[in-house]
Amino acid sequence: MHKKTTILVLVIVAIVIYCSYTVFAYDTRTASNLSAYCTIDFRGVRDPQTNHVTSATLAIVDFRYDSAPLEDLFTIDIDGKTYKLPNTEISTQSPTYSPKDFPTGKSLKHTNTLFVTFPPQVLKEISLASTVKVSFKYGGSASAIELPLSAVDLQYWKNQLSSL
Repeated sequence: MHKKTTILVLVIVAIVIYCSYTVFAYDTRTASNLSAYCTIDFRGVRDPQTNHVTSATLAIVDFRYDSAPLEDLFTIDIDGKTYKLPNTEISTQSPTYSPKDFPTGKSLKHTNTLFVTFPPQVLKEISLASTVKVSFKYGGSASAIELPLSAVDLQYWKNQLSSL
């Protein structure tokens, strides 16, 4: 009887460990817009002599339990017109287990950064857009993460491009 109880407890512990791993290993977040999903930083780059915007950059920083890296694929949909921007920079930082990072929410999560530089043609379309959707993908994932900009974020982007 004691042996059966021990085996049952071990099986239950194994199931609990497996279930907790699968919950933390996959991204099951839902969000209605890009800034609700991850941290974004869009900046217009100005020519110091003319003070006109010549390009822009976007940094996407995402914290997730899954260790799959970002793929070198970034797509932006501007009012139904899609652009694939290939020259992205990607970095991944392993999770930290430091107790000082627990209150920040960065502990136990991989930090993934995607940095994109936009060409002038895309910037002109963003400055006139009514909807913008951004798409990026993690390795091993069957589908891309595709989220629109909120109205506030779109207006911020347009303000960054005001002197095109």
